[in-house]
Amino acid sequence: MGEITPGIRQYLQGHRTGVLATQKKSGAPQLTLIAYHFDGADLAISTRAPTQKAKNIGVRPEISLAVIDGQKQLIVYGQATVVRDEAEVLRLHRDRIRQIALRQETDDELAERLKREERVVLILTPRSFFPPDLE
Repeated sequence: MGEITPGIRQYLQGHRTGVLATQKKSGAPQLTLIAYHFDGADLAISTRAPTQKAKNIGVRPEISLAVIDGQKQLIVYGQATVVRDEAEVLRLHRDRIRQIALRQETDDELAERLKREERVVLILTPRSFFPPDLE
């Protein structure tokens, strides 16, 4: 695994959006603007189970994520897993994703929405970064 340097950690924690690249069955890239939560070790992304990115990761878990800020950027390369267990999806939303959410809702409202929207959570585990450090 690539080292998560203090500069990279600060950059990822200071942002919340990026462009996720997954790979379609045909091999073509699939790019999606996403919001993420970085806990210092991995990134959590909420999405709906039927989305192309969730399907792609189920087949090819290798991903890259570009986090761009003007002329500055960080590319994260790694592996992703799709969390489908309802209890774990709810826990990840309560503990992590709620921190970047733009809506206010009770735990019961959250649980109902997650089920209705067929939500899953993508967990991205970084393997390397470009550049390898940021100041």
